[in-house]
Amino acid sequence: VSPEILGSGLNRTNGQTRYAVEVAGHGRNGFQAFDASVTDTACEFISSHKGDRPYALVVGLMLPHNPLICSHEDFEYYYEKTPTPEPEPENYLDRLHPALRRWRERRGVDALSPEQNRRAVAAYLGLVAELDRNVGRIVSSVGEAADQTAIFYTSDHGDMCCEHGMWWKSSFYEGSAGIPLIASCPGRFGAGTTSSSIANLIDVGPTVLDLASAPPLPDVSGNSFLRLLEGGEIPDWPNQVFCEYSGLLGDQPACMIRAGNWKLNYYSEFDSCQLFDLSTDPEERNDLAGRAECSVIVNQLKARIHERWSADDILEAQARQQRAAKVIRGSRRGARPNDVEDFVPAEDSDNQFDFSQLPAKPVGLE
Repeated sequence: VSPEILGSGLNRTNGQTRYAVEVAGHGRNGFQAFDASVTDTACEFISSHKGDRPYALVVGLMLPHNPLICSHEDFEYYYEKTPTPEPEPENYLDRLHPALRRWRERRGVDALSPEQNRRAVAAYLGLVAELDRNVGRIVSSVGEAADQTAIFYTSDHGDMCCEHGMWWKSSFYEGSAGIPLIASCPGRFGAGTTSSSIANLIDVGPTVLDLASAPPLPDVSGNSFLRLLEGGEIPDWPNQVFCEYSGLLGDQPACMIRAGNWKLNYYSEFDSCQLFDLSTDPEERNDLAGRAECSVIVNQLKARIHERWSADDILEAQARQQRAAKVIRGSRRGARPNDVEDFVPAEDSDNQFDFSQLPAKPVGLE
């Protein structure tokens, strides 16, 4: 991404402050060019495969990560279809857990105008459409080998995309922590079926190995959910996941557990939590943590978190990393990575954005 589009300091279009939403619209940025190059390379590899032995290919794409800049055609299409988001009511914000209020203050999201949010949503959807086209190209390149090929699509995190008036990741709402997983394997997985079972990214590796009839990896926490993909059941499946957040922009470490339809978010900064019943409150707007009738489930889920998670341990690990980084910086010698060719975008054609299209001058954070 070019310096002009990227910004600097807290005001970066690929970061987590209001500036990244204020600078949204049509144009082009280097992430799109990167994904096009990765997609081309993946398609070339698949098409050139001779079929004499199996292969495993991992394709990592950037989109729809901000900058929220998509093609003019996609932006216009989704802008017309995107209603103007309504600001969150004050009584809702007043009832929010203090950790979420501070999250919003640190990023300035409540200062965004409805029009700025609408443009950003349209641009995000445009980037999703571009991602979808790239994935479609990769899937199509499999060609005649489709009936012998397993394909998994997933992501490392979601994006709030203006739900609750929030953006990006770094929260435990479903828009951020709940991610897609689509799997295809003709003859093994039923087409068009879904599962409500809860799985985690750490389960994907063991599942792929199980599908390939390979021995399981030692010393891993994940479990294979292959039988779930095949339409079966796993009697002892834990049906719970943990998710941790180490902190950003002043946020302190936090941890989430989802068990069945219950989700508890623990915030070390305040030594308190949120509790949601996703079966009756899928938008996570009714915090039940303070309800007397929910005290048993709150205590049970908090105990599961504290059995395996410690904010102090995370802070100490961060301090060790900072000390190590300081030593490396102090050496005054540049690192010498392996000889891997970096992707270098064409500066002019791959980064284009006319700031005059914005409804207001970006303010960002000081």
